[in-house]
Amino acid sequence: MRTVKKPVCILLVLALLTAALCVPVLAAGNYSVKETAAHRFYQLLDKLVLLLGKLLNTVIPGADWTGRTPWQSAYKTRDFYTGETDFSAVPAENAGWRMGFAARSFLTDIDPLSGEYYMAGSLEAFAGRVPSAVLDDQGVNTFVLSDGTTTVSYSSIDGYGLARGDVLEIRRRLADFAAENGIDSVNVSALHQHSCIDTLGFGAPLVWAVVKNPGAMLFKQDAAITGRNKTFMEALYTAVAESVKAAFAAMTPGALYYGSADVREFIKDKREPAVFDGDLQRLRFVPENGGREVWVLETGIHPVSLGAGTDLVSADYPYYLEQYIGGAANADAVFIQGSQLAVTSNTASLTYDEASGANARAKALGEALGQRAASITGERPLAPVLHAAHKELFLDIDNEILTLAGREGLLGSVFVKKGLTRYAAVTEIGYMELGGVLGVLLVPGEIDPAILWGNAPGADISWFGKGWPYAPLADLCGAEKLICFGLCNDQIGYILCDNDVRSIFTENEEVNAASTKAGSTLTEAYMALFASLKR
Repeated sequence: MRTVKKPVCILLVLALLTAALCVPVLAAGNYSVKETAAHRFYQLLDKLVLLLGKLLNTVIPGADWTGRTPWQSAYKTRDFYTGETDFSAVPAENAGWRMGFAARSFLTDIDPLSGEYYMAGSLEAFAGRVPSAVLDDQGVNTFVLSDGTTTVSYSSIDGYGLARGDVLEIRRRLADFAAENGIDSVNVSALHQHSCIDTLGFGAPLVWAVVKNPGAMLFKQDAAITGRNKTFMEALYTAVAESVKAAFAAMTPGALYYGSADVREFIKDKREPAVFDGDLQRLRFVPENGGREVWVLETGIHPVSLGAGTDLVSADYPYYLEQYIGGAANADAVFIQGSQLAVTSNTASLTYDEASGANARAKALGEALGQRAASITGERPLAPVLHAAHKELFLDIDNEILTLAGREGLLGSVFVKKGLTRYAAVTEIGYMELGGVLGVLLVPGEIDPAILWGNAPGADISWFGKGWPYAPLADLCGAEKLICFGLCNDQIGYILCDNDVRSIFTENEEVNAASTKAGSTLTEAYMALFASLKR
């Protein structure tokens, strides 16, 4: 073993640095190169990296070498909420809306500047970035909503992502409370800020991780290098669980309204064909007692106002959006990230002074979105009908670099073995309906908007020269309007249309896509879920 350790480590480092840190060499949009020499060359490079990664996953010790990664056939579901199948649009007798809100910070009991915590947002080879300053906050906002029959909790955290293992740990801590109080669905999603302390695991120095972690997996798993600091994750688990309990305790009767505002001027899709939902969605809860309203807001825009490689802790524009709503509308706000594959912000129409601070752009965008949210008119009252359904599934992983990261303890993902060199991620999808008219997809990653709303790449422009054979999920779900709560209950990375999964050497999204079949796998799982609902 000693004779192969050094060359294996070198190969591992080369694979990670080649695939995970590669810079795309084609400009976004210049993708119609199928059947050209360049296209075939990129496909060859991808296959070489795949084969190298498969070799490393075969010979490098990981959690699976010690029996900690179960076979798929031996996996047992835990801390999973199936929800319901009866999706009748008729309110139950004596139905009525109740909602509560609570917020908690992750930074209250830690010193973010101690040098013990890594930043997320970009991959680091030799030295993970540590925070140099805290500009605002990093925490969680939670709402609990009930129609009198079904009760759902939803927590939105500031963070790059949250793997399913961490979601399951939060649910485990809430299991008794949820059972005692009739909570039917417990959900946690991340806003995907690139300027937060790492909650996913990729903020670690990757070279040292791939050198040290194989031994740690064999002998002392707790010694594995990861970007997820144990003290910080404990603060996160505690804060999220406390926020759910506090939001439940704060529930009060009221009315619920749905409306939206056009915010497309603040959105830019970097990946052709450009597809995105240009609306900012708002659920507005008005308490009967005249108390503070609760607004649930959703749109899809990557929060990268401070850049991907910053060392400044900031919750980016969502923080300033929520702050604006709190001041201008005297309302509590929960912002949720939508479908934002390669969708980033467009601040060309905004005026702000960059010299006023590193967060000037984030403030301007947050306040602009807040103003649009506050200007919504023509709302639709929603009847007190709430349903939630969830489905657990196995997603075959063919991204060998992410497989390696999972096997070596960098991530909190839940993996199972399907063969000596084949793995699957245990993940979940979900679907909610409100008022019999509004459908909400709960998606465990960053999904291509085209899968939801159409205009997927056709055979004439897709990477593989094939069409996308599925109808948009918006046409299949049975609701009048479909929106998306992304990075929910897991972070499996980018979810692309199978026919347009391009080269890791030409695009950013492909590097962080767990599977080239994620688009079709999730689409078919949602179709099966929709078909199982009774209306």
